[in-house]
Amino acid sequence: MKRALLAVLGILVAGCPPKQVATPPVVDTLAKTTAVTPAGDSVAPSVPKLRLPRNFLPTSYTARLEIDPARTDFTGSIAIAGVINQTSSGLWLHGHGLKIHKATATKESSEVPLTVTAHGNELLELRPARALDAGEWTLMIDYAGTFDLISTTGAFRQTVRDGSYVYTQLEALFARRVFPCLDEPDNKVPWKLTLDVPAKLVAVSNTPVVSEVALPEGKKRVEFARSKPLPTYLIAFGVGPFDIVDAGNSKGGTPVRIVTLAKRAADAAYAAKTVTKLLDLTEEWFGTPYPYEKLDILTIPVTTGFGAMENAGLITFTETLMLFDARSSLSARYWWIVVAAHEIAHQWFGNLVTMVYWDDIWLNEGFANWLQYKTTAKFEPGWHDEDSVLRVRDGALSADSLVSARQIHQPIAVEHDVLNVFDGITYNKGASVLAMFETYVGPDVFQRGVRDYLAARAYGNATSTDFVAAIAKASGNDILVAAFATFLDQPGTPEITATLSCQSSPSLTLSQQRYVPPGAPAPRATKPWILPVCVAYDRDGKRAEACGMLDGPTGTIALAAKACPRWVMPNVNGRGYYRNAFTPAQLIALRDEAWKQLTWTERRSLVLDTKTGAYTGKTPLALALSFVPKLLAGADRFTVPPALEIATGLDEVVPRELRGKYEAYLRRTFGPGAARAGLTATATDDLDIEQTRAALIGAVAWTARDPKLVAEAVKLAEQWRDLPQSIRGLVLSVAVDASPALFDRILRDVKTEPDRSRRGEMFAALGGVRDVTRQSRVLPLVLDPKVDIRETSTLLYAGSEDATRANAQQFFDAHRAKILERYPKDATTLSVADLSYIFTATCKAD
Repeated sequence: MKRALLAVLGILVAGCPPKQVATPPVVDTLAKTTAVTPAGDSVAPSVPKLRLPRNFLPTSYTARLEIDPARTDFTGSIAIAGVINQTSSGLWLHGHGLKIHKATATKESSEVPLTVTAHGNELLELRPARALDAGEWTLMIDYAGTFDLISTTGAFRQTVRDGSYVYTQLEALFARRVFPCLDEPDNKVPWKLTLDVPAKLVAVSNTPVVSEVALPEGKKRVEFARSKPLPTYLIAFGVGPFDIVDAGNSKGGTPVRIVTLAKRAADAAYAAKTVTKLLDLTEEWFGTPYPYEKLDILTIPVTTGFGAMENAGLITFTETLMLFDARSSLSARYWWIVVAAHEIAHQWFGNLVTMVYWDDIWLNEGFANWLQYKTTAKFEPGWHDEDSVLRVRDGALSADSLVSARQIHQPIAVEHDVLNVFDGITYNKGASVLAMFETYVGPDVFQRGVRDYLAARAYGNATSTDFVAAIAKASGNDILVAAFATFLDQPGTPEITATLSCQSSPSLTLSQQRYVPPGAPAPRATKPWILPVCVAYDRDGKRAEACGMLDGPTGTIALAAKACPRWVMPNVNGRGYYRNAFTPAQLIALRDEAWKQLTWTERRSLVLDTKTGAYTGKTPLALALSFVPKLLAGADRFTVPPALEIATGLDEVVPRELRGKYEAYLRRTFGPGAARAGLTATATDDLDIEQTRAALIGAVAWTARDPKLVAEAVKLAEQWRDLPQSIRGLVLSVAVDASPALFDRILRDVKTEPDRSRRGEMFAALGGVRDVTRQSRVLPLVLDPKVDIRETSTLLYAGSEDATRANAQQFFDAHRAKILERYPKDATTLSVADLSYIFTATCKAD
């Protein structure tokens, strides 16, 4: 979703209105024009550099579009009611790729022609035939646009076996590709949408249908109810031969439906069975009813740059996230629950209350990322999913450790920056900081602050300042305002060093600094973080806890113990957003003395910090590896993966002459667990078994190349399509790498495989082959017009060996122009942006 915004100055000369309204010439918004000079006392804002001028603010939109998925273009008309707050001879809207046929401004009985001029790729200047006086006006615009066929942005068309469909994706800057509009989130007003569509198709949007009227030529007009106030990026619609599955009503009475692809209703059964419960759980947490009239979940065949989108009343999901057959894995269903919980949370946090501008997008995404795990844990307590925040926190700390890391509350200088803020800092650091402060003030107090914040700003906009003030008020602790600011308004990962002192009474001296990897240049100076620190420690043989607020470079926490504690764990339950700098002696004490008294979340947090220390050379590798047996005893998806990460993270740095010993170590350490798990799923598998099996088999069969498991995988792969999804992709990858005959078969069949999920597994297996000769036969698929380029991202950067990485880069360099021409341009994933992995992987090897 990368798109430059170019703008050029333009102002209108005032004049007298003609007796008849003239139709201006067709304007292509990709054209560029030069500025004109204002006259008189009216306001004519110059070309916007970022935000639109405020001399015209909308109060409602009424739009009618003609949408036919059999075509490549669409037509539309829109009425933008609003207020001109001072006499104006120039107005500005957003518009991208639209052809304006006619535009007028009306006020009571007055109608003034508007000349529309495109500036750059994103802006429309509207010049009235005479200056428009202050008051209520309606801008009437007739226009046409085109459907995107590759990037899933704006209005886009997709064709599958049973028909063609049109969908929308308007976040963050893409509403302007469908409507001339004021495409900024604080322009939050009601919308009234009408779609003219082929009579046999189904049309859905944010609100319920209020009427359907037959039109000539086999068409119908579908009118939707007027919406609650919404920003432009949350408007959505879909048109196609959909199947509709009734998912019942929520406890609050909201009707819920699954709107899915033709002949796929059966595959939507699990989504239909679970989505209403997720809505109920989210309503319960917020303490207020779902804020819209209905909830539809809409299936999209393939997406780029997003997997799901929280459009008010019409949440969209890519097909592979929500459609399941009998062999679909528990993990796939689990991720449906997690992502659905995320998008439903947005209906309150983001939709009901929307950020004023994109610099506060963390309020939407960080909050939804945080709440999704709470909701998932309530949905299925056995998953213990609230503790997934540890995984989120570790990813955020790693990204935040870069010298180039940005802050959460990131100033937006140009529109490029809007698309850049949809990253791990926004989602994962935002969620982790919320988890830390929720732990500090207490869950009930935090929840009350959130509810007060939403109640005060329902159907409006808010900022980070508003949110933090609500939490501080609920807690009665004003230090939270300053504490939040140290995490929102500066980048970086805090690193805490804890030093135990027992000279008089036991105490723990804490010091903080910004963590950066060894060898990195010095980062710019940051203020000390104000952060809550809770420690667990040995109090005369029993576990105890103590907390304090570290508000300077150093601080002290008193420990209520008679004897000097044998161990200290300086991050209770891993909820603090910081790394711990452990000494070897501290790690040994935690491993040998404290392990049984640590919560399993603390064990994982400890090992995640130890893993980072080992990777950067701060922790002896042998000491880090000594935690592996401890973790393997847990045998669940939260403890086995960190053990594997410590060991398999060495894969790319082990010298060739030590490769055999390294693989033998992996087989010796993880082989017994892999053998117990086996390659065959059973009816009694739960989520932990399924995910740990895949992780263990991956380490032993793929990384360590265990001959027995590889041979078994090759045998199973003869009928790979019939394997359970939980193991299918991994078995196929191992077998395709090991068997040239199977490789030939998969390379032959990938173009004709009808199932999108299985096709993705085939591309992943082909992209992962470690033989350069075979890889060279795979790479041309990215140039094949019969192959959807959006499904081939693994082919160019999945190479796991120095030779295959170099080969992929060489291929890319030789065919760069053709590849870039085919790839989606306006997305951050499954797009041109993904190609950076080729170069970063090669740099990593060097």
